[in-house]
Order: sequence, then structure tokens, then C-alpha cells
Amino acid sequence: MNESSGPVCAVLDLGSNSFHLLIGRLAGGRLVTLDRRKDMVRLAQGLEGDGQLSEPVMTRALDSLAVFSQQLRNIPRANVRVVGTNTLRAAHNADVFLERAEKIIGVPIDVISGQEEGRLIFLGVAKGHASNAIRRLVIDIGGGSTEFIVGRRKAKRVESLFIGCVSMSERFFPERRFTREGYQRALTLARAEIQHLADGYGTARWDEAVGTSGTIRYVEAVIDRLTPCDHLITREGIERVVDHLKRSKKPDALQSLGLSPERVPVFPGGLAILHAAFIELGIERMHVSDYALKEGVLYELADQGEHEDTRRQTMDYLTKQFNIDRRQAARVERLAKSLLPQVAPQLTVERAFAQQVLVAAARLHELGLAVSHSGYHKHGAYVLENADMPGFSRREQMMLSFLVLNQRRKLRAPEVSSYSFSADWALVLALRLATLFNRMRIDQRMPSMRLAPARKGWSIELPAGWLRKHPLVEEDLRAENEFLAAIGSGLQVKTRR
Repeated sequence: MNESSGPVCAVLDLGSNSFHLLIGRLAGGRLVTLDRRKDMVRLAQGLEGDGQLSEPVMTRALDSLAVFSQQLRNIPRANVRVVGTNTLRAAHNADVFLERAEKIIGVPIDVISGQEEGRLIFLGVAKGHASNAIRRLVIDIGGGSTEFIVGRRKAKRVESLFIGCVSMSERFFPERRFTREGYQRALTLARAEIQHLADGYGTARWDEAVGTSGTIRYVEAVIDRLTPCDHLITREGIERVVDHLKRSKKPDALQSLGLSPERVPVFPGGLAILHAAFIELGIERMHVSDYALKEGVLYELADQGEHEDTRRQTMDYLTKQFNIDRRQAARVERLAKSLLPQVAPQLTVERAFAQQVLVAAARLHELGLAVSHSGYHKHGAYVLENADMPGFSRREQMMLSFLVLNQRRKLRAPEVSSYSFSADWALVLALRLATLFNRMRIDQRMPSMRLAPARKGWSIELPAGWLRKHPLVEEDLRAENEFLAAIGSGLQVKTRR
């Protein structure tokens, strides 16, 4: 193996239309694909009127994952990432499916936000092009959502709309049949959804339009079948496909385009979305990229430096936006990190995950002060749960919100239980003590402290002399014992000579 080659990594993309597996490594900064697999699961098809994933579709998806898991078996868990997109964001019973799915594949599933999905799609596309100096508009039409991204080397503007090839096709083209009326209705709806993007995503904002993922690649293939298009999608080419379908008198008009059987049912909805984007955003021609979400995820997985850079940029942005005291954040971070090994035996989450979220929580724990001092922990928790945070998974945001909410005063258990999130009170304790001992907001030498599980909760041992000099801290520690009692725990303070 070339010395510049990185470890083998795998990405499994649980999309609304298809599940995609990509196995590869970086060699000299380039992606080397070792294996790939696709299964047309059509997860979005299982979303019923009440927002629940149907049992038959869940079973179909789990059977697919059982096959994928065989290919993941010999790849280290740390080198595997599984991401879920729009349907798993939308399904009210997603946790039921995710819990069963994780037992099959043995890897946590990150259900990423539309913003994060767009960022990773753009990263994949950018890495697949020789030049990153030009401004690009990237469009990705998935099964349940469509992402619009503008950027140069990295995504600068991301919008995720709840229109996709599966949802649109099922709504306007039932029974796999193309009709003029159905297409016009689909086009009108898609235009209405995209119309408000014109200011931020119009031609003045980019130099090149790029399309990616299955729908757009199939549109290109169909255009090329009718008239060779030199790997370009043009507005004229799209209109030629639409006109061909409208003129066809056959009930199986879609099959006449040379589409694969699994693509036929979802093609017209995706075509309408792309057509609407060309009209509303003033696109005349579009290049097609073979790279998308899974490639972006794999690049970031294989190059942790890039991922950490994204996370750092996000934290720096929030720190500046909410005017967080960096020196105080650094004090809390130092102490929290030093306490982590002592609480590690009682963690309910993976150690690496715990380290990441504890550091982020320490840096951002005073975010809510920009709103109000009264209840600032609550304000901060709300922002962290709901903000767009590039580089952070949904699971990380939930834990961040939970830690910041519980940094002080009354302890609050999560309102909603989730397979991917559990209340880690040991991690909470590390952050609470770090903020408690830094209450004076000054640089000072911290005492040697020993934190350990006790028969009833925790014990903390401190030098007797130090406590006598810091009576306020001693009083705060007594109060902590009362707060912890609410969750059936406690904090016993011990001194040593």
C-alpha cells in the first residue's frame, strides 16, 4: 500500500429512496473506491398519513441492512459511519426503526439535519472536481428532500426543501403512470417551493451549476438517449423529455425512456423538481457529478482533521455570535477534561463521544447569557438543540443541549427518550463541578481532587486546607448533594490532610 494511503473506511447512507454503501480510503488526498453497493429500499414510501413508518417497509429496510452488515464486519467500528436523512428525520417512530437497525449493523446511526446533509453533499462534490476556486450551485434531489447549496471550497449557503422524487411521484403519479395533469401539478408545487430561493441561489450567486445523486443522473441519461447531451443537462433537454412524455399515448411511457424498473416509479417527481429549479433559479445548463453525500462523509471520516476543523469553525462562530467569554470557557474546559477520566467508569456513552461533547459543552456553556442571565442554562440548551451546527450530528446536539441545561441548579431528565440518546449523569457531573469550581471567573490553581463512585452517588475528596479558604465552594458542594438527590444520587464531600 502507498505510504500516503489512509485506512479503509465505510459509509452507509440510509436515504429516503436508496441505501448506499461506499467503502474506500484516501490515497494522496484522492478517494479510492474499494467497493460500493446500492439497494432501492424506498424508505419514504413507508411514511403513512400519521407520520409513522410502516412495519412492512421497516422490515424491508432491516433485511437490506442485514446484507450490508456482512460487508462492514471486518472494518473497525471507528472507521464506519452510518447516516440517515429526510425520512428518518420526519418519521415519528424513527427511534423504533433505528434501535432495531443498530442491533443489526452494530454502529450508531447519525440522523443528520438538512443543513448538515447539504454541507456534506457539497464537500463530496467539491472533492470530486479539479477546481474549487469557482462558485458552485449544487442540487441534490433525494427521495424525501432536495438540497440546494452554494459555495466555493465549502458550503456557504444551504437550503433543504421537503420535496423529493419519492414523495412527489407518489402524490402526483400514482400507479406509475405519467399524465399531463399530474406533471403540471407537480411542477407548480415544486416551483412554489423553490421560488423563494431565487435571491440567494439565482445566477448572480454562482458560476457553475452541478447536479448529483440518482434522479439527476437518470435525467441526464434520458436526455442523452433522446439527443446526445455531452454529459450536460440543459433546460432544452429537460423540456424535450417532458414533451416526449406528454406526447406519448402509451400507459407505459416512462418505461419507454429506458429507465430501470426500480427507477420508473420515482422518475417523474424528480424530473418535475429539477425542471422547476431550472425555471426558478435561471439555470440554463448543469454538470453532473458522481460524488454526493456518501463521498463527502467518507472524506471527512478518513480525514478527521477536516472534520475537526468544521466543528471548530462552528464553535468559533457561536462563541463570536453570542459573545461568549473565551477565558472562562477555557477554564471550565480544562477542569472538565481533567475530571473526565475520573467519571469514565460510570459513563453510559462511548469515551470518544463523551470527550467531544464535554469539550463542546464547556466552550459553549455560557451561550445563553446573550439572551438573559436569568435561566441562561435553559436559553443555551434551547439554542444548541435547534441551531444549525455544521460538523455536529443530531445525537451530539441533543447531548450538548442536555449538558448545558444541567450545568447548574435543578437537574432535568430528558423529556423524550431516544435510542440514540440517554441521560449521562456522570458527564453532567463533570461539567457541573467544572463550572462550580470556576465560579469566581479568575485564573487560579485548582486543588487536587479525587472524584469516585460511592455507595450512594459520588464522593469528592479535597484538601482540608483548601476548603477552609473557599467556604463558598464548600457551600456549593453541599447544595450539589441536594440537587443530585433528585435523580437518586448524591455527592459526599471528604477532606484529607
